[in-house]
Amino acid sequence: MKGWKKAALVALATAPIGFAILAFVFMARSELAFDEATCPFEEREVRDVGPGVRVRDESRACQPGVEEHRWVVLRSGEEDLAIGQRRLDASMWRGYSWTAELREGHVRLEIRDQSQDEARVFNERLPDAGPG
Repeated sequence: MKGWKKAALVALATAPIGFAILAFVFMARSELAFDEATCPFEEREVRDVGPGVRVRDESRACQPGVEEHRWVVLRSGEEDLAIGQRRLDASMWRGYSWTAELREGHVRLEIRDQSQDEARVFNERLPDAGPG
């Protein structure tokens, strides 16, 4: 095979590599934009869940049109514990709601946004639950 046919086959064969590299570059760019050191979360709301237990909703918009939320459990005398985090198109957050409740001493969080019909549920991990 000679000429343009060989060049076309080489281009076709190497195209997936180019797409993979391009996808990696876009993912890396997004993750770097959402780095905590350069784009920290800001507090939106804090709700009491039970005696000595509160949940804080935080958000940030580090790229145009993209918004990220994080929910953090605050317990008296303990380190803050992030139990849920979502990054969506900013339009998906319009009219979102969230609820948090204690179940057997641990926080259960439900988030409703426009990205799905059902609520997204996050549960505070038990201390002996092991790695993620």
